[in-house]
Amino acid sequence: MGKSKYPIILNNVSFSYEAEKDVFKDMSLEIPGGVVSLIGQNGTGKSTLLLLAGGRIMPQQGNVEIMSTDTSKIINEEERNKLVSFVYQNMEFETEETIGELLSIIYANGNHEKKEPELLITIIDVLDLGKILDKKTGVISKGEMQRAVVAFSLLYGSKVIMMDEPVFAMEDNRKTIVLAYLNEYAKQFEVSIYYSIHELDLSVKYSDNVLLFTKEGQILCGPTKELLTRDNLERAYQVPMDMLNQRENLYRNHLLKDNNDDLKGLNTKIID
Repeated sequence: MGKSKYPIILNNVSFSYEAEKDVFKDMSLEIPGGVVSLIGQNGTGKSTLLLLAGGRIMPQQGNVEIMSTDTSKIINEEERNKLVSFVYQNMEFETEETIGELLSIIYANGNHEKKEPELLITIIDVLDLGKILDKKTGVISKGEMQRAVVAFSLLYGSKVIMMDEPVFAMEDNRKTIVLAYLNEYAKQFEVSIYYSIHELDLSVKYSDNVLLFTKEGQILCGPTKELLTRDNLERAYQVPMDMLNQRENLYRNHLLKDNNDDLKGLNTKIID
């Protein structure tokens, strides 16, 4: 059987966290490739969908396919990571190696067919990592950590990359640079990148397609500029358009305030 034109397919998926209500119930969704943004109110399932689509959690019912591979059939972590890598919202970890050493190690042991030095140099430059190459992860800022983790995922070279709020701690000008490069990278290496974000203007500018999560539990999927109409956004966020940007700014400020050094994203359950 030939490969589907959709890199991610969810078939009749149901998922809930322990005894809580269903996050998804009998959901089927075909997600296109390229660069896809996920937007919607907090609590509508964006992070959970990324985890399901990235093979990090398994549905209680139905199945998820990544590049025509059923996630329940993936036998080990190495196989999963080669297929799809994941950038969590609050990735924090400490290693003995410096950022520069980690970048080189990941690139050397990753999945890019050609290990050309130009890619490593370009990513260090675009993500502005030159000043922290000799530092370790435990002493860099949250924004620097986000840029480093994005660099790790790109250098590893998976066919699919999932990113949960990958730019929220970055300065505004840096966000645009990083997202623009993700689009360039996706085209150059023919990979699919999926990222959640709360800046609607950046989603419009830096994604080919969008998944718009509504409060009623629906997920609308389509070309970004066609789907993000005033009516669709007001329906999804349940507020007038002129209040929408203010609401999202408040949420991003809340996210920055709450994500301090004591919060470990890998140990935090997020339904977002």
